[in-house]
Amino acid sequence: MTSTLGIVTLSPQYEEIFTRQLAKAAPAYRLKVVRFTPLDLKPASNLIQGQIYTSSKGFTDAEFPIPDLIYDRCLYQHDAQSKKAKPIMEWLKKYPKTDFLNTGISNKMVLYEQLRLLPSLQPYLPVCSLLKEPSDLINLARKGGGYCKMQPLSQQHGASTYFISFDGTSTFTVQLSPKQIITFSRASEMERWCKKYIGRYFLQFFNTSNQKKFFINEIRIFLMKDSKNQWNRMGIHTKSPAENSLFNLTQKSAAVISFEHYLNTLQSHIKELLLDDIESIQASLPAFIDKTLSPCFEFAVDLLHTSEGRLFISNIKSKPGRSAFLKAFPEKENQLVRTILEHAHSMKSQRKEVSHEQKSLHHRPTSHK
Repeated sequence: MTSTLGIVTLSPQYEEIFTRQLAKAAPAYRLKVVRFTPLDLKPASNLIQGQIYTSSKGFTDAEFPIPDLIYDRCLYQHDAQSKKAKPIMEWLKKYPKTDFLNTGISNKMVLYEQLRLLPSLQPYLPVCSLLKEPSDLINLARKGGGYCKMQPLSQQHGASTYFISFDGTSTFTVQLSPKQIITFSRASEMERWCKKYIGRYFLQFFNTSNQKKFFINEIRIFLMKDSKNQWNRMGIHTKSPAENSLFNLTQKSAAVISFEHYLNTLQSHIKELLLDDIESIQASLPAFIDKTLSPCFEFAVDLLHTSEGRLFISNIKSKPGRSAFLKAFPEKENQLVRTILEHAHSMKSQRKEVSHEQKSLHHRPTSHK
């Protein structure tokens, strides 16, 4: 019997090409693929006005019931659409006839606080605090011996992260991207800049013993579960340093390079330490993810590696992007598609029947349009 896998995003155009690849391969796993946005769920019904894929016509408009399986790729922003979509998605996650392949991280600072309870991960965690008022950022940036990073509490599409440093006298430097840096000579200017991020961002502080010659390289590890529910590393990559930038921290514009190439640039003792640290993180983090973010079958962990050999866990994404991964490993696109569909197929075969009482207690969402 064929089951329906629904790909839900905030925009039908998001990951359109990759979704098409999933849909083409799905019949081999007894799956058919539909795509929709949360706002496509019709009020007071269990029907969705979305798009369904057929081999002859591709994706076409169609009305269909809520899918058996849902793959959540919604990356929320600070806008009206996201505010409407979130409660609908929460309702869908409680819908008894549907299983989700994955879940999201609602608050990354809370996640870091939970990670800190694991002794094996404590050496890799930066100090974290919520951005409640501008003075929180200013005081942290003024703290000696390190750098401050601002990032959103939840994973957001296109949301920026910022590195902030203080020169020890009066100037604050904010790196918007490898090639874009702004400076503030007064604390009042810094306050005005960060006000719009209050309550939505949190702060991280990365210690370093050598602030004048401090460089950071970003390493990303991408992990997925196979059909037997075992975690496997799909790939690990880093990005090239940005020329003339304050940090060797990379953003979207930086070129992805192989991890092996990066290792070859390191001194032997730093290389050995890095590999040992990555092994320790990979030994502890997946089990924690299973316990804390269930259901979850994929995640990416971003690591900041300093020129002095320190390694920090700077970000964890339960809905990781694919562009950087496929840039580093273009030959793995089919494997990525296959792993997603194999996991969905295995979930379908393991589903448990929900009791009639549970189904009858599930209420439909209120109007959202």
